[in-house]
Amino acid sequence: MRYLLLSLFLSISVHAAEAELPMIVFTNGDTLPGKLAKTNGDQLIWASPSLNGETSFFLDQVQEISMPYMVPSAPKSNHLAQIRFNPDLRQQNEKLQGDVIEGELISVTNESIILDTWYAGRLTLNRNMVKDLKINDVAAPIYSGPLKKDEWTSSPEDSWKFEKNSYATTGNGSIMKEFEKMPKKFRFSFTAEWKSRFSVQILFCADSIKDTNPDSHYMLVLDSGTSYMQKRSNNPNAAGGIMRNGGMIGEYQRTQVFRSKEKSDLDLYVDTTTGLMALFADDELVQQWNDVDPPVLFGKCIHFRQNSSNSKLALSRMSLAEWDGALPIADANSEKASLDNPDPLPDEQRIFLRNGDILLAKVNQIENSEINLKTRFNEMKLPIARVKSLSLTPAIYDERLLQNGDVRAWFPNGNYVTFRLDAVTEDGKLTGYAQHFGTASFDIKAFSRIEFNIYASLIPKTATEKIEEEE
Repeated sequence: MRYLLLSLFLSISVHAAEAELPMIVFTNGDTLPGKLAKTNGDQLIWASPSLNGETSFFLDQVQEISMPYMVPSAPKSNHLAQIRFNPDLRQQNEKLQGDVIEGELISVTNESIILDTWYAGRLTLNRNMVKDLKINDVAAPIYSGPLKKDEWTSSPEDSWKFEKNSYATTGNGSIMKEFEKMPKKFRFSFTAEWKSRFSVQILFCADSIKDTNPDSHYMLVLDSGTSYMQKRSNNPNAAGGIMRNGGMIGEYQRTQVFRSKEKSDLDLYVDTTTGLMALFADDELVQQWNDVDPPVLFGKCIHFRQNSSNSKLALSRMSLAEWDGALPIADANSEKASLDNPDPLPDEQRIFLRNGDILLAKVNQIENSEINLKTRFNEMKLPIARVKSLSLTPAIYDERLLQNGDVRAWFPNGNYVTFRLDAVTEDGKLTGYAQHFGTASFDIKAFSRIEFNIYASLIPKTATEKIEEEE
């Protein structure tokens, strides 16, 4: 009996250890825990505790490598610059947003942008391939995902399916999550993809995930171009009772933001100290609300509820972060030339500040988290954190060439970078090449998964097919 218990304990320990290892997923659906040891031409070398030593697999039989859950690291600087590259034609056809790289902004010139990253060191980016540059909130995300199936609770259990860092509806139901920490002022961001009709109910500041209709919550309803918000409170001291004016905050609003789209990046801003709330979609304000009936709700739970059987919805790139309380200013009409906002000169850039101001200036230097600008009137220095975005898109830009051996490496927040995987170093770093930044070495722990054979339809003959021909 003692040996049986020991055997059972060892078996559980092995399975627990394997759960913390990367997992290789083959094109036939099989999986194998282990770690990437090296690449060798058209083969991948995999070291697994389930096998004796290192084992070679043909790359054309590998779908992806998924990584164990990693808590996002806090940024070391006081800002986080996000570089979005222009998508190539294939990415456009697949409705992918294009590569994104984040880090500390070091410098910007007419030819290049230099970022300092924890996962790849200092990268010099080809500016002709950059779509735009944004300075994101400096606060490290409290939550970034989803990375695994059980991060959110589904009710009914089979109403949402988790796959590749995304939750997708399979029927009517809710996904819910209670956060350990919920700031008094927060921004919750996510990407939504849908077919035919965009329909979702977002319950936030809710007091529970035990019930799909908790006693206390705000509910934001987005359905077929309509947006509105309701409040439900179980506080007996709430002004006007539990459901004043039917629980409505503000009014129904018609919006064209989601028309002719099947995908959108959304940001929900909530200030529980003042009752200010706002929703932005693709940097455009959808609607703003003010809860004037105290107390303002402050629960730690968020729900997504989908009750439309005619609409398929997928949610990804979710992020919860602290917010400074200042709403962003939409840039929808700010790029039009006018007396107050003329076109930039060849050596100037249009710079958007977080308070809504726009500057035309030449970036002289970026150092010590400060940006040195030369305007038409004077020189000035600003903290980088005050800058919202730099308008960098050139009239003509270079398009990335597709290369055999390209992989798509996904960050936990849903962004990804594409590069040709050339080697795996002894310390486990991935060395690769891309026209975006040249040759670089990436810490594999920065990624949640790595996709292989991303241009499978462009490869005329696989390694397996070559062997079958030889036989």
